[in-house]
Amino acid sequence: MKRRARVAVVGAGWAGLAAAANLADNADVVLFEAGRTAGGRARTVASRNGFSFLDNGQHLLLGAYHGVFDLLRRVGAETAHRREAMNWQMHGGMKLHTAPLPAPLHLLWGVLFARNLPAHRKYGLLRHMRALRHWHKNGLPDQTVGEWLRARQVCAASVAQFWQPLVLAALNTPVQTASLRVLANVLADGVWRKRGDSDFCLPNRDLGAFFVEPVLRYLVAHGGEFVPQCRIGRLRRDDDGAYRLAGRTFDAAVLAVAPQHLAALLPEALFAPHADTFAAMRHHAITTVYLRYRERVRLPAVMTGVSDGTAHWLIDRSRLNGANEIAAVISVSEQYGIDAPGQWYERVCADVRRVCPQLGEAVAHQVITEKRATVAAEAGRVLPDVSAWRAQGLYAAGDWLHPRYPATLEAAVQSGSEAARQCLHDWGVRADAAF
Repeated sequence: MKRRARVAVVGAGWAGLAAAANLADNADVVLFEAGRTAGGRARTVASRNGFSFLDNGQHLLLGAYHGVFDLLRRVGAETAHRREAMNWQMHGGMKLHTAPLPAPLHLLWGVLFARNLPAHRKYGLLRHMRALRHWHKNGLPDQTVGEWLRARQVCAASVAQFWQPLVLAALNTPVQTASLRVLANVLADGVWRKRGDSDFCLPNRDLGAFFVEPVLRYLVAHGGEFVPQCRIGRLRRDDDGAYRLAGRTFDAAVLAVAPQHLAALLPEALFAPHADTFAAMRHHAITTVYLRYRERVRLPAVMTGVSDGTAHWLIDRSRLNGANEIAAVISVSEQYGIDAPGQWYERVCADVRRVCPQLGEAVAHQVITEKRATVAAEAGRVLPDVSAWRAQGLYAAGDWLHPRYPATLEAAVQSGSEAARQCLHDWGVRADAAF
């Protein structure tokens, strides 16, 4: 009888969790995490100020996040979230709501009947979308979104009201450096393909209860183990081909850590060929300012954009769970040069007052900045080819490794699931050869 593979998964972010869950049915899995809790850069944070729930950032999922929702169904989780058709609401600007029609008619209807959008800009947006689809289908060389917009002479108002908020929300990368290829991939899979793929999905509970805890329960129920607060040192392979981590023996390891942590884990011979690629990767921050009010919060939409403020999006959390709370999201937040929570609070409050002047002062606030929230999705980005690591029983996983997408929750889950698939396939081949 063939022996089950013994697999270590290092890193309990969403990629590591996905890898562990996908391995658990057919392997003996131990999930190691250096921190106290799982979740990585999408984790629950303790609230000191009476908030209904807090994460290290207000995360948005799309209907196109099939990897995330498939995994949630697999582990038996209740997918508790608010889901609604794309509702693009910019304060003082364009308001676009997609229709219950097949794609791409749902978007065509939304643009044609958008409010606060002159006719010439409606037809311009449709032309630019059509041109981008054509560019994407023909596989032309990558360029920055900014270069493409300038070449097409897109007006400043359209950039401010649509393209820039879209790029910041989807890629967390400035328009001037963002990859047009990656943006087109997101649109192809999240807007143009199926109507439901463009839906906004906002969890109405913290990400621990929404994703992390159900996946960990599934892992343990299937014989796996979660080991927090365990930092793994440099991996060494014994003569018998086994790895020994934290006093245990494994046949293979999935490395689901951020790229800056790989140098401390990988054998030098495996890391050195990619050292320059890893060093060239840039990161961008995301800051979330949580606000709690006495009065009832009622923003124009569950997500309201602010094109000329500090916050990029204001999330109405009363529509998620009834709490009188707003989450303000600032992408690429390092560009503001702000470190003091008080400064973030004052600037975001000014944005909220413009959108909801009837609201009084917030009774509580909390500012959370994830300094390395995402690897930049820059034009011409080069991903390291780590396929050779498979021969050593090592598999990399992480949102930063996805060949098509920016660093998102969906990219993390897809990457972790693919690493698990490769690991089980290779073990099967090895077991067949030995049998």
